[in-house]
Amino acid sequence: MTPQNQTELEKAERRARLLEAANLVGRQVTSILDLDELLPKTVDIICDSYGFYYAGVFLVDESGQFAVLRAGRGDPGKAMLAAGHKLEIGSHSMIGWATGQRQARIALDVDADAEHFKNPHLPLTRSEMALPLVVGEKVVGAVTVQSTEERAFSDEDILTLQTMADQLAVAINNAHLLKELQRANADLLRAKTYEALTAATSQAIHWIGNKALPMTTAVERIRADAASGKVDEEDLDLIAESARLIIEVKENLLGPIREPQTRPVMASDLVRAAAFQVGLPEALVTIDVAPGTPHIQADSAQMVRALRNILKNSIEAHAKRIYVHISPAADGRVALSIADDGDGMLAEMKDKVWAAFVSTKEHHTGLGLPAALLVVNQHQGSIALESIPYKGTTVEIWIPAAHAAESPLLTNGPRDILLVDDDDPWAAFALETLAAAGHRVTRATAIQAADLVLLDEAQFHAEMPDIIAQLKAHNLLGKTVILSAAPSVDAVNYFSQNGINHVALKPYTAAELTALA
Repeated sequence: MTPQNQTELEKAERRARLLEAANLVGRQVTSILDLDELLPKTVDIICDSYGFYYAGVFLVDESGQFAVLRAGRGDPGKAMLAAGHKLEIGSHSMIGWATGQRQARIALDVDADAEHFKNPHLPLTRSEMALPLVVGEKVVGAVTVQSTEERAFSDEDILTLQTMADQLAVAINNAHLLKELQRANADLLRAKTYEALTAATSQAIHWIGNKALPMTTAVERIRADAASGKVDEEDLDLIAESARLIIEVKENLLGPIREPQTRPVMASDLVRAAAFQVGLPEALVTIDVAPGTPHIQADSAQMVRALRNILKNSIEAHAKRIYVHISPAADGRVALSIADDGDGMLAEMKDKVWAAFVSTKEHHTGLGLPAALLVVNQHQGSIALESIPYKGTTVEIWIPAAHAAESPLLTNGPRDILLVDDDDPWAAFALETLAAAGHRVTRATAIQAADLVLLDEAQFHAEMPDIIAQLKAHNLLGKTVILSAAPSVDAVNYFSQNGINHVALKPYTAAELTALA
């Protein structure tokens, strides 16, 4: 077996273990409503499936002030449970931060993270992830996962673990609700709870199960063939495709349920970021912005995800051109019209495509548009679709405009700043704003000496490895800040491994931008 085939096989086996872990927790969620039984089993499943050093589950107490440990792995967990271990919500700890901010937090190197709580019971921890347990507007607790290795978490781990955390949060909330409802009508309300859980998860579990089965079969065939030194490339392709679809399902199910962290953002730049992330050539997408169009009030990472799904649909519909028009709407919102010249769809499919797992294309999850719909709805926006067979599809999105008052420019004195970016509207904004703040700023893709380098992650006209090599040659890696509208863990790891440790959300206001300088 070649090294590449061995790597693909190991990845496939790991994905199968991750999926099985998610399914195990899912089965526990639908069958156990006793927290004293559910939470320890969840901790054991996480550690056994991933090989992690420690996992623990905290629940928010009745006062809403503390997250109290309710389940912990092994002897450290037993010791902390016996001591009544708890952490203040919002305190300087991973769990305190995750419960206070309602967001996941990852410390790829705990010694470098100010929020990491150095627990004497867990001296070997080198990286940690804290995942909030959120149901609607309510934080019910958090899960900590810890490893003895630095940078132990990948995007796949995070997506799978957050899937389990989301399922666990629903189970915890349902357990609390069930106790209350039992006082009124135990039998009837128990049946309703199970019915709701089953209805919400059965279709997804069925779909993922169907995609996982070919992977398992193919792995067995590869193992059988390995003895003879032969590997069927079709089996590897099948595993890769099934795994891709499963990861895509997880991403589209998880992303939209996060609470948006909105701020004023430039809609046209989010489209460019989405096009870059799906690998579209810049020339394929035309972006036209009407004069006077304001920023939108949005979570840039979630909106990029929604736009990415729409652009991927255009690619899969064999579009040769995509035209995006952005303009003010009469109702105080901003309208984004995304039109392609692809295959289009039949009239009877236009309403069905908003339902999960419905697709007009083979080997497609059918979650792209439903996920985009959820993101837009969370932003208090709306979305519609028009399509003509063999002529193309137009998706219309309306998002509230941003009306935040502009803050004053922030500066600690003039600096020589190199802006590494394409010649686009955001770069023009950055040049003008930084110059107004008193800095000497140059836009280029060829690296030169500077006090600070601002590097846009979405580069259409330069290759990132070449840029990083130039930065290294000029000894500028430590002075470089990567700007991303939707940073991923894999991207952060890539830049960190290449000596760039500062990755920031891309700024779209003068105050955000000059704060970096």
